[in-house]
Amino acid sequence: MLQETSMLYKLTILYLLNRVDYPITNNALSNFLLQNDFTDYFNLQQIMGELIDDGYVDKETVRNKTLYRISKSGEAAIRLLDRELAPGMKADIEKYITDNGMDLRDDLSVMSRYYQEDINRYIANMFIEEAGEKLIEMNITVPTAADAERICAKWYNASDRLYPVIMKELLG
Repeated sequence: MLQETSMLYKLTILYLLNRVDYPITNNALSNFLLQNDFTDYFNLQQIMGELIDDGYVDKETVRNKTLYRISKSGEAAIRLLDRELAPGMKADIEKYITDNGMDLRDDLSVMSRYYQEDINRYIANMFIEEAGEKLIEMNITVPTAADAERICAKWYNASDRLYPVIMKELLG
């Protein structure tokens, strides 16, 4: 891949990540670039790896989803190089965000993960996030990974019922 083309893809990704205030899944990022025939999947993964290695993008894996968020270095870079990205490309990105914004956000607003703290001690960490801010976060300690996984899986379906109940009990 030509260095100039690689730079254009990097600027496109940084611009997109900078225009949203929440992390974007690998799938959402891929959809934008691949549906518009900007690059292929393998080049995209190589470019993402370089952006992460260079500290411009932060990567997190939550429940089998890879999430990307622009880093402080990435924000500084896009501020400096913003003018290098064509107005048409910026318009395409803005349209993609407008057309898909709530779908991008809804996919990420309810999250859970678990990890092992000690032998026979697992923590199920669950939260609801809106616009990059956590509305609620809970940690539940359980004895097995299976229990933690089951709690995390149920959080996705139960959070919309549990959150209002918790808030009502605590504030009422």
